[in-house]
Amino acid sequence: MQHTKKIATVTALFILLISTKLFATGAGIQAGIYPGLFINENSVKVEQFTGRIFGTIRLSRIPMTAGFGLEAGKASSDFAYAFTGFADYYALDLQIKNTWNLYSGFGAEVSFLSTDFKDWGMTAGARFFAGMNWLFWDNYLELYVQQNVVPTWAKNLSASDSKAGFMLALPLDAGIRFHF
Repeated sequence: MQHTKKIATVTALFILLISTKLFATGAGIQAGIYPGLFINENSVKVEQFTGRIFGTIRLSRIPMTAGFGLEAGKASSDFAYAFTGFADYYALDLQIKNTWNLYSGFGAEVSFLSTDFKDWGMTAGARFFAGMNWLFWDNYLELYVQQNVVPTWAKNLSASDSKAGFMLALPLDAGIRFHF
């Protein structure tokens, strides 16, 4: 019975998204670097420096962007992989000149990291961002760059006795999005 309810809920949400035109009006790819400072009671040090790539969508009716992707690089002196997702709300979107815009807002981000796909860690936190975009070809193509400030909570999920920590990440992302 529970399985039927889950299928019905997912189907209803899918039909709602298609029928109300909340689906993406822009889809693209975003890449960037992700430096992170691990802060605990003893020290502050660079614990993470990774590269990441996302598939992104931008919604039509509400000023939101979401993305899901992969991350790889140094995390806690080991090479790590991560599955990452984010959702952003555009609180400010100003036209500077013709097709050049400045935007800013807030959102959330979560990552599941592993060095060997046996031990897993998680980071989750708020995102605050500011960026610029340029629209070309009658607003069909969008190029953008944005700087994020992401205070995150980090926890090793595989070790029950590990303490959670605080990380301040400063990812810089750039991307291209096609609007339809």
